[in-house]
Amino acid sequence: MLRYVWPVVEELRSKPREDWPSPDALTEALVELAEWFEECGWDDFALRTHEEVLEFRREAGDAEKLRRVLTLMRDNLMRQERHEEALAVVREELPLARRLAVPGEHSTEIANTARYWITNLLGKLGRHTEAADNAREAIAELREQIPTKNGPPPGYSLAHAQLEYAHRLTTIGEYEQAADFTALNAAFWRQNGSWRGINGHTAYDELSLLQLRLGRFEEARASAIEAVAILREHAESEDRDCLSNLAGALHNHGNHLRDLGLDEQAVEAAQEATDRFRELLAKAEGRAMIMKMELRVALALVSLGSRLHDIGRLDESLAASDEAIALATKHEERELGRKELARAWTNRASLLISRQAYSEAAQAAAKGIELYQTADGKAMARNTFALSSAHAGEPDAALEASLLSVAHYREQHAEDPYEYSYLLADALSDHALIRVLRSERAEAEAAISESLAMYEELAAHNPSRYQRELDRAQAVAARL
Repeated sequence: MLRYVWPVVEELRSKPREDWPSPDALTEALVELAEWFEECGWDDFALRTHEEVLEFRREAGDAEKLRRVLTLMRDNLMRQERHEEALAVVREELPLARRLAVPGEHSTEIANTARYWITNLLGKLGRHTEAADNAREAIAELREQIPTKNGPPPGYSLAHAQLEYAHRLTTIGEYEQAADFTALNAAFWRQNGSWRGINGHTAYDELSLLQLRLGRFEEARASAIEAVAILREHAESEDRDCLSNLAGALHNHGNHLRDLGLDEQAVEAAQEATDRFRELLAKAEGRAMIMKMELRVALALVSLGSRLHDIGRLDESLAASDEAIALATKHEERELGRKELARAWTNRASLLISRQAYSEAAQAAAKGIELYQTADGKAMARNTFALSSAHAGEPDAALEASLLSVAHYREQHAEDPYEYSYLLADALSDHALIRVLRSERAEAEAAISESLAMYEELAAHNPSRYQRELDRAQAVAARL
């Protein structure tokens, strides 16, 4: 179609305006040309065309048509990740959309969408306090609006805005307020339901994580259970997507329960997740779906192996890891296959350390280092490799890997203490033990002192989860 539209544009450009078939003939042709540029993926050409249209729209003074081209420009700039320019456009779009908005009509939703994109873009630009302020203003506006005719159910847009505000509050460290607004969102979805229960599940899942961070452990447990319960209700339909969502939720639930120190319950959740993914695999048809389900089973098995390891069921844990390795190896050429294979080998290495099979553990951890593509993954595998190598009589290789792991976690801890305190404390505890095995007492004392201080703080906040790790660090200290 470009070969038809382009000559029309060129012909109109060559004529005086009074010879055009209509006053906006060139403008409409440019609009069509921009659409075809975008259809071809040529966003830069499309943007230049939108800018030309914008000048005509400003001159004509039709507010609705001006708003439309601003919306198109905003979408285009966002696709190109030109966020500063997109923000400038949407700041012009919003007041225009609000002026055009009619209470109860779809035009109000258009204005709400523009408001949302200001929040989103401010966040992308790292202006998080401004993003939170804008999200708060969006809630205030939505509370004053009447429901849209033939639009979403009453409260729907407000619920989404509440969760968006909660996300922004979380980013700036206002966790109490974030939990309050997430709870409002969760209550809305629990009362009104949503497609396949995804919105309600997401809200309760996020609420549980916030409550855990705040030390409200019983509430966190209740919210985590509710998150799974919502999906369990929808899974009764036997819809494949619903069952897959439930299996994935159970997998996450096992991890949440572990964070709460509920190890036995975490094993139960991980086992159910594995069983449900197995059922989906048995019913899968087609190469792509079978591959997807095999990797989901592998993911669940890795987590199940870790949870079994937590409670000392080593033989079952090793069997789960071995099965995960076998499944993930079938898809090693794919990124997700390599990721699950890396996790499985690293988990197997940890298990072998517990069984004092140190040389075999070092070999397994080395495979994890090779396969992991992320810095966090490599740091975890290196830490496991370091500990196993030290016990296997390879002190130099152990020290090199341990130093790299500690350095990575220290850097990440400076950015996000909550997420990385445990990982840094664990790496320091292992580093201290490696120094002990190398007879380097001063370095061992420095590492274990730092690890103990971090673990004592973690255990004071969440004893059910971290007392075991504190005991282990104290055992290392006792060797000095």
